[in-house]
Amino acid sequence: MPLMYRLQPNNHYLHRLMSLFLTCAPSFVILTLSYEGLFYVTFSILLVAWVSLEHRIFVFGDVASEHRQPTSNGSAAKSQSVPQPVFRALTLADARVALFFFVLLQSAFFSTGNVASVSSFSLDAVYRLIPIFDPFSQGILLILKLMIPFALISANLGILNARLGVAPSSLFMAVMAISDVLTLYFFWVVKDEGSWLEIGSTISHFVIANVLCLFVASLEGVSALFIGDVEVEGRQGRREQKQNGTASLTYTEAPLANGQVSQVTR
Repeated sequence: MPLMYRLQPNNHYLHRLMSLFLTCAPSFVILTLSYEGLFYVTFSILLVAWVSLEHRIFVFGDVASEHRQPTSNGSAAKSQSVPQPVFRALTLADARVALFFFVLLQSAFFSTGNVASVSSFSLDAVYRLIPIFDPFSQGILLILKLMIPFALISANLGILNARLGVAPSSLFMAVMAISDVLTLYFFWVVKDEGSWLEIGSTISHFVIANVLCLFVASLEGVSALFIGDVEVEGRQGRREQKQNGTASLTYTEAPLANGQVSQVTR
């Protein structure tokens, strides 16, 4: 089905997310043994619900702020003549999106395993693909299984970045800022005295936090690869629809996920 999708592609973000879900599902299910397949389905539904909920919260807050602004006929006509920016600036509410992404990022890794599972991985799941003992190939399959949830969450954050009307990579930069704060915290708690277990634990936490910053930057590239040409309706298109009332044909300005702008007929 994902290969047939390429014959007649649809740029709607839900179609793209469904195509990505179906593309990664066979590989993930083959490498699972018990409840991990249900985690994949539940995690995907949670991501789509998160994107929809954050967009509805943004639309509700934007409409409420427009109603609170007192405008006269002259000022309203003047505001309509002034071109509105395509992208909006980040606000304090966007920190909530970054924090939710950070929590989902941790859940994507620790819900089905941890760092120890990389070294103590059950070979029953990979024996159906590689019947002989091959540590290098089996390690690649394990890493592939661990990376699939991250591909889903990166695509969803890229779509949410476009639906909220912020500049490309803005939410990823906010997540990296939170990761930097976490890195500074682990840097200050690094110990150089005590037992070797305490010293090693504090150093490993600091190193993992640094690697997390680089990993979030790589997820941005993965998101651009998956949703580079997805079209979502921007804020200016919604304003035009409200001004036109119940017009049957309107042109909405839809920013693409890569920062470009296209005209979509609705």
